[in-house]
Amino acid sequence: MSPTNKIKRLLFILIAFIYTGASAQWSVLKDDERIPLNKSEFYLYQSFTPQQWNASNFATTRDMQWFNSARYGMFIHFGLSAHESKDLSWPIVYTRKAPDQGHGGYPDDVWTKWPEQFKLEKFNAEEWVKIAQDAGQKYIVVIAKHHDGFHMWDTKYSDFKITNTPFGRDYIKEIADACHKAKMPFGFYYSQRDWYHPDYAPIDTNTIKQIPDPPYYQALPGKKVKPGPSHQKYIDYQYNAIRELCTKYGKIDIFWFDAVYWGGMFTADMWDSENLTRMIRRLQPGIVINNRASIPGDFDTPEQRIGMYQKRPWESAMTLNGSWAYSPQPKVRPVKSLLQEMLSAASGNGNVLLSWGAHWNGEFDSTQKDSLLTIGNWLKKYGEAYYGTNGGPWMPTKNYGSVYSKNKIYIYVYNWNGDKLSLPKIPGNELLSASFLNISEKLNYQKSGSIITFHKPQNPDKLVTVIALTMAKTINNVIETKTLSLFDDPAYGQKLKVVELGNSDWKQGNITIDLYAVKKITGLDVTGNSGTLVVSSSKDGKNWQKEGSSSKSKSSISLTSFLAGVYIPGKEIRYIKLTNQHKPNLIISLYSK
Repeated sequence: MSPTNKIKRLLFILIAFIYTGASAQWSVLKDDERIPLNKSEFYLYQSFTPQQWNASNFATTRDMQWFNSARYGMFIHFGLSAHESKDLSWPIVYTRKAPDQGHGGYPDDVWTKWPEQFKLEKFNAEEWVKIAQDAGQKYIVVIAKHHDGFHMWDTKYSDFKITNTPFGRDYIKEIADACHKAKMPFGFYYSQRDWYHPDYAPIDTNTIKQIPDPPYYQALPGKKVKPGPSHQKYIDYQYNAIRELCTKYGKIDIFWFDAVYWGGMFTADMWDSENLTRMIRRLQPGIVINNRASIPGDFDTPEQRIGMYQKRPWESAMTLNGSWAYSPQPKVRPVKSLLQEMLSAASGNGNVLLSWGAHWNGEFDSTQKDSLLTIGNWLKKYGEAYYGTNGGPWMPTKNYGSVYSKNKIYIYVYNWNGDKLSLPKIPGNELLSASFLNISEKLNYQKSGSIITFHKPQNPDKLVTVIALTMAKTINNVIETKTLSLFDDPAYGQKLKVVELGNSDWKQGNITIDLYAVKKITGLDVTGNSGTLVVSSSKDGKNWQKEGSSSKSKSSISLTSFLAGVYIPGKEIRYIKLTNQHKPNLIISLYSK
């Protein structure tokens, strides 16, 4: 590998590390620099040969323009789970069909009766769309069918649908009509998995045994993994259902699948994905389709984390309060955090699709709505620094990010990390002027040699300080900088503390670090190791879980948890146990978000 390619590989290692739960979120070519060095997250990436990639189907560059410019959309998670104010499907449905494992919290003969009470007395589609507009969101994606198999539209192919409830109307049609009236781009989320449909059987359980890690199953001795005998009927049903969605509701701008590769858990043949997506494009010319049908798709789909820079379009699906659908807990995340995630995504050349959902009666929570409108007011004032921009020209970090459009650059400063911000000059381009966009102070800056230095204002903005630059020429390149650590990924938060450990700290080959309170730890950076180091964690000091091991002198160990079918960075722990019979001198950096 050439030095230039090594730099590019380091640059893109963490392009968008993700944490999703049943889907690889990055589609990459084999040997792509975006495949992480952290092999423990292999399942987040699905790689394709150039032949496979070129044989697939894609939106045109022109079709993608509006999506890349929009930057910010609303993800409406609403369905039967609103009966209990919980996330969709995962915490609800007791029977999860293979390859999914585990059980939800409600017997099947209980939750399947909830449609009898579904009235949506306060549902108003035009009001929902108006909230999205006022929040500054430029497109809407709505759940048409989640894993519970309940159809939120008036389908001919199932009786398990919204029009067979006391509400009695076509929910999807009303939202589609409201979006078209407001000229709001609109799309469907559609889950290929279906734990209700009697014919759904992407794998024959007689051919596999379940295992705890991705892809969560393997062939029994002498057996070949194959679909269940009824699954072709399910594929036929799915063609009909999706054809309905693409022909009954006017122009559809986005199709959002949700069962992709995940280390081989779901494969394209389970859905006949190439033919299925080609049908969608024939029925809806110009539509954009995500990468969760186990083929490359038009854009990557990280969840609940904002990644680093990449040129291929991507969109982070995030939540307003940690729950996809409406839930009173946890509380709505601070506006500062939500806004900075959006700006960080734009700095990495990506979008944010922010999820929330209504109460059982169809009304959105007023506190959650207020947070969205606060962000919307900020975007009304400073949207020039966000919409229609490209990530760069400087690579994003935890402290700042930047975007550009033509000869304008906007720098988002989240943390000054001192009294100044120093950035390399853009080769062949001259800085003509610089000023603060969202505070009234005059910007003090200097150009010296190959560096431009911007000085911290006396009163930085409480959310983010935005610097506007005017350059002599149009920006047409991105300055590469090295990314060396897993924890450069913003998903892992900030460095919580550094612990230095000497030989005398080991007791019979063990050291226990007490944080003196439960913290959400996202990972450990280890320096100085020799021999095999085993890392375990505990919340109470009694129940321990192995987190990983390393035999390298420098390594990064990610801590993840499993929530609602999704892997997320971070675990609530108080104690960290290290085991190594070599008793090395170590420096442990702990990260938390």
